[in-house]
Amino acid sequence: MSFPDNTVLQSFPATLNHRNATIFTANRTDSSAQQAIEDLIDARLQLRDRVSAPLKGMENDLFAKSQPLDSLRPKLRVTFGRAKRDGAFDWPVEEVINTLGAQKRGAPVAGLYGFGYRKSALGLIQEFFIFTEMLDGHLNGLTWLKRERNIQNLIHVSFNLLHALHSKDIVHMDFWANNVMIDPQQPTRAKAIDLENCFLTPTDHLTEVLAFQFGFYYRREIFRFVIEHDYDRLVFEELGKYDGIDRRRFDEIYALSKHENISRRARREIFHKGTVVTG
Repeated sequence: MSFPDNTVLQSFPATLNHRNATIFTANRTDSSAQQAIEDLIDARLQLRDRVSAPLKGMENDLFAKSQPLDSLRPKLRVTFGRAKRDGAFDWPVEEVINTLGAQKRGAPVAGLYGFGYRKSALGLIQEFFIFTEMLDGHLNGLTWLKRERNIQNLIHVSFNLLHALHSKDIVHMDFWANNVMIDPQQPTRAKAIDLENCFLTPTDHLTEVLAFQFGFYYRREIFRFVIEHDYDRLVFEELGKYDGIDRRRFDEIYALSKHENISRRARREIFHKGTVVTG
């Protein structure tokens, strides 16, 4: 397999081979990690669903994702390092590139431990694996909210995390409460996860991107816990942290993003062109 950036594989020089799978890690795996990864590969031989869960046998250390590639086109793209027509790579490749890039910048994200793939008899990648740090003790935003019952605190923690990402030129386009991981002992030090729908460059359309991000955060479950007017007030206060925001344009896209579905492909249009397509 190849990446558009050859430093990705250089950052993970250690390899683990098991059956028809190859796993790349930054350092040589210890015996418990190796056994847990091999057990996952063995279990996946008979399964075709997507997995996103702690790595069995290492619940306190690693989180594993496994994604089968079900059709020929993604198998070819991932195997040969090709992008889709819109310039994006398939989600596992995007997540590896973005997570590693964010990690290198010291951004508040779950660190990337390794990744790999399982090949078919024809030599095409048919399943992709990603391993990240477990963030032991952390809770996702909605779980933390059930425990603390303080929606304003959750919103403040999330908005601070979003600003920290922007300060590192990381634009997370799937930013919602469950992608905010909070340490109850240090709730102000949250981390972001699931960076497959993310950009590692600043946008020329910050107004439109922020309008989408704040609107999307409200639409994904938060609207159930806060009065819209109160949420708007918190958003407008938060905008003071950002320079050059066009409030007329912001208000237009923000209102759409709070109440309309915006697909992942359409989010790329917001980042690249500042235009919004709903539906």
